[in-house]
Amino acid sequence: MEPNVRSCRVLAVCMAIPCALAGSEAQDAGPALAIVEPDPRSAFVGVVRMRAEVTPADAVESVDFFVDGAPACAASAPPPFECSWNAGDGAGARVVRAVARLAAGGRLVRSVRTRGRPAALFRAGTSVVLVPVMVRDRRGRFVDDLTLDDFELFEDGVRQAPSLFRSAAVPLDLVLAIDFSSSMTAAMGSLRFAARQFLGALPEPARLGLVTFNDRVFVMARQERNRAVIARAIDALPEPFGGTALLDALVHALELHGDDQAHRVVVLFSDGEDRNSFSAVGSVEQRIRGSQATVYVIAMGRGRAAGRAEELLGPLTRASGGRSFRIGRVDEVDEVLERIRERLRNRYFLAYQSSNPTRDGAWRHIDVRTKDRRHVVTAREGYAAEPAF
Repeated sequence: MEPNVRSCRVLAVCMAIPCALAGSEAQDAGPALAIVEPDPRSAFVGVVRMRAEVTPADAVESVDFFVDGAPACAASAPPPFECSWNAGDGAGARVVRAVARLAAGGRLVRSVRTRGRPAALFRAGTSVVLVPVMVRDRRGRFVDDLTLDDFELFEDGVRQAPSLFRSAAVPLDLVLAIDFSSSMTAAMGSLRFAARQFLGALPEPARLGLVTFNDRVFVMARQERNRAVIARAIDALPEPFGGTALLDALVHALELHGDDQAHRVVVLFSDGEDRNSFSAVGSVEQRIRGSQATVYVIAMGRGRAAGRAEELLGPLTRASGGRSFRIGRVDEVDEVLERIRERLRNRYFLAYQSSNPTRDGAWRHIDVRTKDRRHVVTAREGYAAEPAF
C-alpha cells in the first residue's frame, strides 16, 4: 500500500525522518490513528475544526468525532478526515473522541481533552493589563525618552494609574506563521532566509513558536527558547503545495502564546487569498480583540490575492496595535522585518489593574495619550475582560 503523499511530506518535516521510512514504519506497526485538531491547548469557541490522521490513509473508511460523548461530525474516505462543529460561546473543557472504522473490520479510538477556557483573555480585576505603546514625533521618528509622567491612560474614559516599563524589561513571546501554499513556490527560498535573519536579531530572552500553513495548519514549535530549533524547522519546510487557510493559521498562532505577562507578537507571512479556512472573520476578530497579542501581517505580491489578504487582515492588525504591510517583491521582506524589529525595540509598556471590578466579558476601550499632543501614539484599541465563571 502506498502512503498518502501529502501526509507523508508533512510528517517527514515534523518528525525529521525520510518519507519512505515513515511510510514503512507505519505499515509495519499496523493502522494508527492520531487526533491532529484540536490539540490539548485548544479552546472550543465558535466553529472549530476536527481533524484526524490515519496511517496508512486507505486503511480507514470513515472517522466519527464525538464531543463529551455526543456525536459532533463525521468524515468519510478518501482523506483528509476532517469536519467542522459549532461549539457555541461556551468555554468549558471538552473531551473529543475520534473513532476510525477500519476497511478490514474493527475500529481505532483516540481521545483528547481540550483546555477549559480561551487563554487569550485579560483577567481584568485580578491580573495586570499590559499595553504595548509606540510613540513617534510628527516626522515619524521614535520618541524614546519619555517617563511615566508623560503618559495618560484611560479605560472607557476613566483615568487609570499605570506603571511604565521599557522593552528590555518585558519578555518577548513571538509566533511566526508562514504560508507554504503552492503560490509561495517562487518566494520560499528568500522568505526562509529573511525569517532566519529576523530571528537572529530578536532581543533576549524570547520564546518562539512556529506555525506553517497551506489549506491545513501545522504547529511546528511552541514556547521554544532555542532559536536554532526554529531556524532548522524553517529550513525543513516542504516544497509549497495546496491552498491557503490564512484565518485558521492566525487563530492557531494566537493560541500558542503563554499565559504570563509577556509582549505577545504574531508575524504572519502570506501571498494568498483565504479560500480554505473554517474560521469566520468575526470569530477571528473576537480572538484578536480578546488577546494581548500584537499582530503583524506581511501580504506578499502585487496581485489581487495579496490585496484581498491585506484588506481582510488590515483592520484586525490595527485593532491589536500592529499593522499590515503589502510588498510587491519578495526582496522587500528584509526591509519590512527591519521595520517590525524597530517597532519591537521602541515599545513602552503601560501596566495597570483596571479600576472596573466587573468581569462580564465586555469590551473595554483603551485610550493612551502623551501630554505632548504633537506625538503620534500607537497602542491596542482595548481588550475583552475575562468573564467570571
